[in-house]
Amino acid sequence: MPQTPPTSASTSTAPSPAAATTLLIGTTTVSDRPDADRLARALIETRLAACVQIDGPITSVYRWQNNLETAVEFRLTIKFPAANAAALDTWLHANHPYDTPEWIVVRAEIVAEKYLSWARSNATFSPL
Repeated sequence: MPQTPPTSASTSTAPSPAAATTLLIGTTTVSDRPDADRLARALIETRLAACVQIDGPITSVYRWQNNLETAVEFRLTIKFPAANAAALDTWLHANHPYDTPEWIVVRAEIVAEKYLSWARSNATFSPL
């Protein structure tokens, strides 16, 4: 079957209409509270995220460089519009103190309309 060349709409970098109405929830961890506070404040100040919650201290158990590790960490739960996903991913990997940060993102299946409206209006990242 012949392939159809991409249309200008399929190669656009503009967020899709679904991205404007979809809320994502990302999770990462850091080793201390000052790093958690720094990341949280910067994500809100840059408008990449609408809300960041910090939990901890928590205990993480994992394998690193073939050794079983246990560490005290702080978990950041980051709520943001899907339209900000690529920019937030790039920003997080550039600013996270870990070489290999945990970065897990899930789609919120049900979000109250008032909360979604608030989140969209408070996370309106615009690249320079």
